[in-house]
Amino acid sequence: MLFSDVRFSRLAIFAAGALALSACSGASSDDTASPSGDKEEVTNTATGALAEMVMGNPDAEVTVIEYASVTCPHCASFHEGIFPTIKENYIDTGKVKFIFREFPTAPAELSVAGSMLARCAADKGGKDAYFLVLDSLFKTQRTWAASNNPRDHLLKIATQAGMDEAAFDTCVRREELLEFINETVTYGRDKYDVRSTPSFILNGTLRHFSSVDDFSAAIDEELEKSGE
Repeated sequence: MLFSDVRFSRLAIFAAGALALSACSGASSDDTASPSGDKEEVTNTATGALAEMVMGNPDAEVTVIEYASVTCPHCASFHEGIFPTIKENYIDTGKVKFIFREFPTAPAELSVAGSMLARCAADKGGKDAYFLVLDSLFKTQRTWAASNNPRDHLLKIATQAGMDEAAFDTCVRREELLEFINETVTYGRDKYDVRSTPSFILNGTLRHFSSVDDFSAAIDEELEKSGE
């Protein structure tokens, strides 16, 4: 186990249900479904660790929700190779509101622990801190997720986010964060039929993208519909 505390083993128990649904896959952009046809409005008014993690213009005509796992190699590849261009061209320019939601994949305990770490960082540093930790988790995924001692690697990331060891240990035992992630998985599964990561909800429609060009074309199409 990653941690010796018995209570932490509940993370693995929780994630087992999600793992029956969430697998890291490289689905093509042809795999789509439309549960609502409308962009989702963000109604979570919480702050800190329990906030909706939103980036960009809150009033943008295009909303993109990403369901992803910090232990998913395809998610890491997306955030390294595709996301920077999408952020520069659409999020930073105010054309897209981007929301990140956790959808843990194997190994369950590590995926949930990494997600909780990013959310705890938001308690002190807000959403910017959350996305900085998330970026670090993806960039160093091959190191910490495959390590014989992943706790040390995660603790290093926590330290960079301003947490000491005691704060880190407290973070990964927070029951309300565990429940929050559980509810996020359930919502993504039930509302959008999310089954793999990364999955994207583009103005209410489930999509998968394999390149910058695919993603950009889909966003451009939505912007054209809105008259942007």
